[in-house]
Amino acid sequence: MKMLKKIMLVASCGAMLLAGSAVANAHCCEYECLPVTEECQTQAVQEVLSITGEILEVQANMVVVKGENNIIAAVINDGTYLLNGKNGKAKELNSFKVGKVVTVYHSPKMTRSIPAQTEAYAIVLGDNDVKQGKFFKVDQVTPSEDGKYVSVLDSNHGLIATIDKKACKVYDEIKAGDNLMVWYDMMTMSLPARTNAQKVVVLP
Repeated sequence: MKMLKKIMLVASCGAMLLAGSAVANAHCCEYECLPVTEECQTQAVQEVLSITGEILEVQANMVVVKGENNIIAAVINDGTYLLNGKNGKAKELNSFKVGKVVTVYHSPKMTRSIPAQTEAYAIVLGDNDVKQGKFFKVDQVTPSEDGKYVSVLDSNHGLIATIDKKACKVYDEIKAGDNLMVWYDMMTMSLPARTNAQKVVVLP
């Protein structure tokens, strides 16, 4: 019976990992399906999801975007950043017109409506390519021993970006909870992935 329970527990954990996102704030370590390692500790529920696609509709507090596989209605509030993906500067809502391509960074909480509505953290104007800045919520900051750079972990625990003075003049002032725009072109295949930031803008 104990063996059967263990098999069922491992199977259920595996299904959770394959699903990619979960409803509860739990990760695989808490279910003991993997050894408690640094790798396991990084597999937390994603706090920020994203979709890149074409704007179908713009309202006073909402932008409807059609991605490759789905459509979402991104709800805009006072905390939503409207940004130019090339330089990270703020944009007015009237810059986001039907037919333009954007990347929406949004909450994993979504309504069951069609299209699903979700809170937008940032809406970034422009194609999501290597020249485009990526929205980055800072979860942890680790300064280097010599103070010449900091390593920042995103809120999804999926990426660690190394930021030095060339990328951001105020790199040493970045703290947990900050929101950034980060430009990078390559990352490692590790978990979490690692990259050297080419440019960073600390969002207000």
